[in-house]
Amino acid sequence: MGIFQKIYTKTGEARAREKIRPLVESRMMRDILLEIGQRGSEQLDPQSVPLDQRARAEKLAAECGTAGLKQSVVDEIQLDAESITLLVDGEKTTFRYGDYNYENIEDTDCLPAVAQYLVQHLRGYYNISRTFATVPKARGKGTEERTRMVFVRRHHEATPFDPKPAQKQKLF
Repeated sequence: MGIFQKIYTKTGEARAREKIRPLVESRMMRDILLEIGQRGSEQLDPQSVPLDQRARAEKLAAECGTAGLKQSVVDEIQLDAESITLLVDGEKTTFRYGDYNYENIEDTDCLPAVAQYLVQHLRGYYNISRTFATVPKARGKGTEERTRMVFVRRHHEATPFDPKPAQKQKLF
């Protein structure tokens, strides 16, 4: 039984990867990253870097100079089945999938992967959390939990950094 479960999870990961690829390479994602870049950046306070990530911060600084220690001013990113929303100082900028020739993300299990991609490009310290929805399985055989919405929140001094996600998740 264990080998079937492994094959099933690998197939699910491959499908999610195939669903996210066109979105990641799309004009929409370029627009989002451009918007993030135009918002500006601020110097990262070394005291706010968690001890277990200071080595990474030093490595980034060595690779990019002081630019490696900058982080985006985006406070939060919200991803759901219809859109991606950036929050900066209470101002919302929404990128609707429909405006970029996507109907929606049908399989919302790929939302954490989109969030992970954005975090890698933001170069800051962010926590990723998810909300779940229960969806009936095909042919009425029980239910499964799917990601309904993903929140990517920037670490601030006022909100202590939580190195562990709310629930363990494997993103490829």
